[in-house]
Amino acid sequence: MVPPPPRLPPPKPRSPIKGRRIVAGAAIALGGHLLTVLLGLAGWGVAGTDELDVTIMVGLLSQLVLFLVCLIAGIVLAVRQDGGIGIGLLIGWAVGVLVVPVVGIGVCVAILTSLSTAG
Repeated sequence: MVPPPPRLPPPKPRSPIKGRRIVAGAAIALGGHLLTVLLGLAGWGVAGTDELDVTIMVGLLSQLVLFLVCLIAGIVLAVRQDGGIGIGLLIGWAVGVLVVPVVGIGVCVAILTSLSTAG
């Protein structure tokens, strides 16, 4: 007679989702949005005022990378053990998408103002 297979230990229980972990994840995503704005401004500073398309491309590409990072990391963390940070990353990215265009419009106005006063 074959002995029964050994019993596996029960799965580790999921930790409860804590509000401060959600806030931490959102802060990380919003920090990423701030970084993308700064990268866009750095692209504008490096390329000069004649190359606004470089600034726009740097900003858009960095937002795309941030979206992919937040989406993949958020889903993986939410499905695995740390749901709070994962959910926070997704929420923070979504909130940032609403806030960054407002900041971007302000930056565009500042750029256009500087161009009109320089020329």
